[in-house]
Amino acid sequence: MWRKRLLAALATVLVGGAAAWWYVESRPGGGDTSPNFTNTRKKADVFPDAASTGVLDGTSLRSYDGPCTIKESGTVIEASDVRCPLLIQAADVVIRNSKVTGSVKVEGKGHSLLIEDSDIDGGEAFLHTVGFENLTVLRSDIVGGQSAVNCYLNCVIQDSYLHNPFVPEGGDWHLNGFLSNGGTNIKLIGNTLACDRPTNKAGGGCTSNASIFGDLGPNSDYTIQGNLFVASTEMSYCFYGGYDAKKKFGTQSERIVVVDNVFQRGPNGECASFGTVTSFNTKAPGNEWRGNRFVDGKAVEPSAS
Repeated sequence: MWRKRLLAALATVLVGGAAAWWYVESRPGGGDTSPNFTNTRKKADVFPDAASTGVLDGTSLRSYDGPCTIKESGTVIEASDVRCPLLIQAADVVIRNSKVTGSVKVEGKGHSLLIEDSDIDGGEAFLHTVGFENLTVLRSDIVGGQSAVNCYLNCVIQDSYLHNPFVPEGGDWHLNGFLSNGGTNIKLIGNTLACDRPTNKAGGGCTSNASIFGDLGPNSDYTIQGNLFVASTEMSYCFYGGYDAKKKFGTQSERIVVVDNVFQRGPNGECASFGTVTSFNTKAPGNEWRGNRFVDGKAVEPSAS
């Protein structure tokens, strides 16, 4: 638990007094709106950190001896220490108040997953720690891998702490806190988003805290609301908004709503080395940009390139 307390202290320093409180309605496992959930652990006006996410204090975890490929719908993994990657091939699976060392992936029509109050560590692997569709993540601490979360369909990531992705010293991996290379119906609500890995000598390191790219498909119907974007000079931008005419689907980004987010400032006055926000098309159908600010209250303005 000493590591948890240390991370909590560091996160408190990083936030630097920035404050927010958000709420969203959603249904576990699919990203569709329906009955409520709220973060009862998070204090009002405080962003998520290591203390308010992950396994609940006082929990005694038991060794998990179940399958690493979940094929039974309704499976619940609770208060467990899981030491293998999990592949979800069933509906309404729940990981609750548990620690998973390895990636957690759900893919396939009809398959769905809820992760709540859990620690997920992708470790030193060239993979995405949590993904990819019909996924809800609540109050969880997600680290390691090339990105903390990668999603392309029906995802809610709320009140969680995405941070500390991994790149080996000789690797040229591009890292992100959250990543989508084409997706729809995706919500990032009230999270702390950090890509806090230093750039290595091979040029591997952080692209952004949250990136929407049009590499593999169009992007539509995103809500990015009330998140803290942690500053770093080791990162290109704090947010990529989906528009890039050089990418195959880079001009197909619409109904991307970005509201009430808070961006830290680095020593250069921006959130990241090249700037704060890029690749957001304010003129695309349904796109919204409002209420986004630096921690000092000054408005953050988007750039299309």
